[in-house]
Amino acid sequence: MMYSKFISFLKQIPLPICGLILGLISLGNLLYSKGYPILGNFYDMLGLFLMFLILLKIVLAMKHTISTLNDPIVASVSPTFTMSLMVLSVFLKRLSGFSLLANVIWWTALILHLILMMYFIYLHVLPKELKIHDVYPSWFITFVGIGVISATSPDFGLEVGKVVVWITLLFYFILLPIVMHRVFILRKMHKSLLPLITIITAPGSLGLVGYLTVVEAKSKIFVIFLFILSQAIYFITLGLLTKLLRSAFYPSYAAFTFPLVISATAVNLTSKLSVFQFLNLELLANMEILIAIVIVTYVLIRYCIFLGSKLIQIMSEKYSPESI
Repeated sequence: MMYSKFISFLKQIPLPICGLILGLISLGNLLYSKGYPILGNFYDMLGLFLMFLILLKIVLAMKHTISTLNDPIVASVSPTFTMSLMVLSVFLKRLSGFSLLANVIWWTALILHLILMMYFIYLHVLPKELKIHDVYPSWFITFVGIGVISATSPDFGLEVGKVVVWITLLFYFILLPIVMHRVFILRKMHKSLLPLITIITAPGSLGLVGYLTVVEAKSKIFVIFLFILSQAIYFITLGLLTKLLRSAFYPSYAAFTFPLVISATAVNLTSKLSVFQFLNLELLANMEILIAIVIVTYVLIRYCIFLGSKLIQIMSEKYSPESI
């Protein structure tokens, strides 16, 4: 009885929670790099715990988990799982005795990420005549999410990261005008999907982080261009965030987290370049880190309330399997 209820609970954990896991661990790694090891490790451990639940969901409810990928939105956000594993590898790498495990996880996640990309294309792109209404901001996760490979590659496969960064930027510049047109001109997105708009903040910053991490001969003009572009989108999205946060909770709330963290990470890395020294970007980086902490923590609390209510429902006598 308890086992079946536990499986039922695992089925209630939405796959988009991987976006929150990605945000938590990325925030933890950022805070650690800024000299806040206790706070950084705290957020990393929170992400690790949620990752453990997701792994249990995949192993113990695999058929159910795979079936959720038939939904094009869920399928497009599913690579946040592999992205989370890659940033988790960075956390594990700095722990004594976990270096080998971190390497295995990183390379496995890289392969799985490519598989999820191909699966999405096979299932949701090739079989039908695509229209712009079929495109959502979550497509950035599927195609530009590979930028995490470059951002985390120095500890695992730097040469791979140097190649992937250009593919990341290519996909970004192809998708950006399409997604921006879809979101701000056509609109017509269901209210449960509106939090996905925040995702448009992530790819430019992720591309910038990857570029600054793996490219040795950096183009100052390109860095300035990508920085201004990504920050402009960040502040546009930030203006929408207050309205989006007032909406009812949906699993897509996870989309609020990583984009804000990776933007703060991009500003933090850019602030270290000599060309930007006169701007004192450290202040901007700290501001964006603070915003990221607040939003990531808020989304975590909302998810805890959501999952807690599901657990109470399942454990109560009124619970019935049909409610899954």
